[in-house]
Amino acid sequence: MVPYYDHAGITIYHGDCREILPSLPVCDLVVTDPPYAVSVAGAAYVGMAGKGIRRLDFLAGDDDWVAMTRLVREAVGLACDRLSAIGSLYAWCGHRQLGSLAEDMEARGMSTRFLVWAKLCPPPPPPGSGWPSGAELCLYAYPAGRTWTMRDHPARSNVITADSFRHGQPGKVDHPTQKPFCVIAPLISASSLPGQTVIDPFMGSGTTLRAAKDIGRNAIGIEIEERYCEIAAKRLAQETLFGIGG
Repeated sequence: MVPYYDHAGITIYHGDCREILPSLPVCDLVVTDPPYAVSVAGAAYVGMAGKGIRRLDFLAGDDDWVAMTRLVREAVGLACDRLSAIGSLYAWCGHRQLGSLAEDMEARGMSTRFLVWAKLCPPPPPPGSGWPSGAELCLYAYPAGRTWTMRDHPARSNVITADSFRHGQPGKVDHPTQKPFCVIAPLISASSLPGQTVIDPFMGSGTTLRAAKDIGRNAIGIEIEERYCEIAAKRLAQETLFGIGG
């Protein structure tokens, strides 16, 4: 495999993660944000005049929730195959995916918990739902003897409260579901050690890789869309990460 980007312990591969993951070395942590299977084909939210339009058809194939959930379960399983015996997984996911991903991880002998990102400014709701999207879910799966750095720190809640990116904010890139740095970085800090390697099989705009770089971890990202590989590579080349909580 020829990396799309490879510098200072951070590597990007362009392609289908299901094809690339089996060739990767053993890693220490998986942190990923796969498609949630919540897109509505052709839909967009039009708000107040001058506030822009939010596309709700996020990613190709994401409106077929059965097929997308099947793909995500397969890919997350392949990523877990690369984990060390004490490595953990964080997978942000849609409400339809949380239960099946938890079952998959528990079948591997891992324990599971969930985390919530509570958004200070919820994005608009899908058509007809009536409820703005004020929270996102994350499955946390871990083995006995896991790496965990928070034992000597004050108790941390499983709810992370942070703003979401909006058009025109510093650090916003052309990706429909870009995660804030402050939602990803604490997970990496809590469940890996300096110099260890994080894998993100659904890299998107590269937030996991950039967070890993900034807190002294190595990282491998995989992304099927080349335009997002380019965006991630540019973010990694920046001296300072600008953005929410960056």
